Amino acid sequence: MRLRRTRLGATALLTGAFALVSAMSLPASSLAATGARNATAQGRAEGAFHRFGEVATIGVGRLPTSVAVDQHTATVWVVNSLDGSVSEISEVRRAVVATIKVGVGPVGVAADPKTGTVWVTCLGPFDRPGQDDTVAMISEASRTVVARIKVGRAPFGIAADPRTGTVWVANANSYSVSEISEAHRAVVATLQTGSDGAPDSVAVDSVRGLVWIGKLGGGVGEINEASKSVVATVRVDNGPRRNALNAIAVDSAVGTPWVATDYYDGSSYYSYASQLDQVHGTVLASVLVPKAGVLDNIADGIAVDAATGTAWVAENGANTLTLITEGNHQVARNLLVGGQPVAVAVDPVTSTAWVVNNYDGTVSEYAYASPRFTTGSKLSFPAGVRGKFQIHTQGYPIAVMSVQGTLPPGMRVRIGNGTVVISGTPALSAIKHTYRITVSADNGIGDASEHYDFTQSLTIKID
Repeated sequence: MRLRRTRLGATALLTGAFALVSAMSLPASSLAATGARNATAQGRAEGAFHRFGEVATIGVGRLPTSVAVDQHTATVWVVNSLDGSVSEISEVRRAVVATIKVGVGPVGVAADPKTGTVWVTCLGPFDRPGQDDTVAMISEASRTVVARIKVGRAPFGIAADPRTGTVWVANANSYSVSEISEAHRAVVATLQTGSDGAPDSVAVDSVRGLVWIGKLGGGVGEINEASKSVVATVRVDNGPRRNALNAIAVDSAVGTPWVATDYYDGSSYYSYASQLDQVHGTVLASVLVPKAGVLDNIADGIAVDAATGTAWVAENGANTLTLITEGNHQVARNLLVGGQPVAVAVDPVTSTAWVVNNYDGTVSEYAYASPRFTTGSKLSFPAGVRGKFQIHTQGYPIAVMSVQGTLPPGMRVRIGNGTVVISGTPALSAIKHTYRITVSADNGIGDASEHYDFTQSLTIKID
């Protein structure tokens, strides 16, 4: 979630104890003005949703700020900061099935599928920060808070490691990270992350035993879980000015972290999704996330699906979800979501992306899948007779189509959204000839081998 952007009228960051709380990710107007705009969110029945093709929009609580997925139970957990609660969404029902009170000022959430627990960072009252600074432990089975654990000052980002049974918390105003033992329900280690930036986001690579810390100002810290020490720091600066690093995620298949950053050049914001090289401690690639029109484009949230080789960026201000393909480091799609999306999580089992719309009090779900051809690979047309054949694909987002090869004389191709239409009157000279073309579909969803174009060879015979 976003910390650096001025959302409550504060202009200084960390100028005093807990000043960071006044710069957390909230809508552009002040908290005093949230009553009017949240009337819309309150008017939505919690759990109500509308389907738009492959999209579901689900109403949650007031000022949702972060999201986590438990892929074992097919549940999505959303923090409602102004309500002091967490909403549980059933992926199957696409509805809120429970709302759990966790305390005042919750901001970050993580789920451990192995233990069936959900972990929430709580700041306390926005006007009296420092009165909480705890992590609430929720039992998914009982849907209750079973423990509260004191951590450092201004805990924001949080991530769980099911392999080690530990939870890692970024304490922004303490410049530290707390390691919590799930079994003991207590902090077992506190690591200082350095004075080069306040830690605000966390991601865990369970495969390699690494914890990645995103810092305000563009620094990324690498923590070795076994030695409990910071072993490396990487700078991420994509523009001429210092970057704001807003979120971090990890592709556990290849061991590379992704970060969402932006910088302000004096007139506009520029946002990037950057993939880091864990081995060499460098930026492997940075992808410019385009903005919609004149709106500010602020990359606030990021998630990675290692199974499909995709990165998903929530763009606060542009009100879009951007899909990036890891293999070619390109933006594949900009998908519309709700107002001020600030966080995103993916479920690789169900192939769904879940986006928190901060302003609307909603969560958007996108179901995605690789393109697949649903029509045959062999055609025949009689010469001299007008004919038409339409090639269809499935999958979401809708595929961009392309055609290569030579068509029978007298026929042409028309490319549509996820479709290719071959039509016309084959010339008499084409009788008893066979033509072969290749139809390609690309919707940005691929796999770790970096192949995103799905092709089908088409044989056209003229009788």
